[in-house]
Amino acid sequence: MPAAAPIVAVLGLAAGAAFAGPVETVRTGPRYCPGDLPAGAPRIDAVEAERIARRLLPDGFCGPTRWVGGCDVEFEFLHESWRIYVHQYRRTPRANDWGGLTHTYVFLDAVGNCLANVPGTEPGAPR
Repeated sequence: MPAAAPIVAVLGLAAGAAFAGPVETVRTGPRYCPGDLPAGAPRIDAVEAERIARRLLPDGFCGPTRWVGGCDVEFEFLHESWRIYVHQYRRTPRANDWGGLTHTYVFLDAVGNCLANVPGTEPGAPR
């Protein structure tokens, strides 16, 4: 049975890869990552970058729901692009609690075209 050894080895590697952890994905298409603005369009500011990023989130991402009270947004402009970090929070009496909730990143170019829309790892996902 020496001929079966390579097949067993390949199957073993494939099985190990299947349990390696969550597969990173991106949201694509005109709903989640449109890129149809011309390069010569007016540049956007931080307020417009946040507005666009919120529009590209999945429906209901920022709630309000039983578990999600809203979203905090942080952004930066670097190398002619916007990085917008959106994190869900739960309202508590003293602060917005991020514990156990998810986040997402939206990357935009200087005029507002989506470069990437990257969901965070879901709570409870294997690390």
